[in-house]
Amino acid sequence: MAVFKVRLTSGDEKLIEAGRAARTDTGQILIEDTDSLGVWKLLETYQPADVAAVYRRGPAESGIYTWIPQPTAGRWWSY
Repeated sequence: MAVFKVRLTSGDEKLIEAGRAARTDTGQILIEDTDSLGVWKLLETYQPADVAAVYRRGPAESGIYTWIPQPTAGRWWSY
């Protein structure tokens, strides 16, 4: 389980606890989690034009927990 922050182009921010976040080849941001059987389920989808940035809460190189920015281009997964 991880905590993600999605900063929207409208200026709003959402904090989401989920199993993973992903960016598709088309730029969509997907937030997914598993059900009680371990099957991945889509929780939320964001269109590229609506997302300014995505962050994952985790340890920086210093070991202190912070918001780690996710790439703004290309396909990625973050757990």
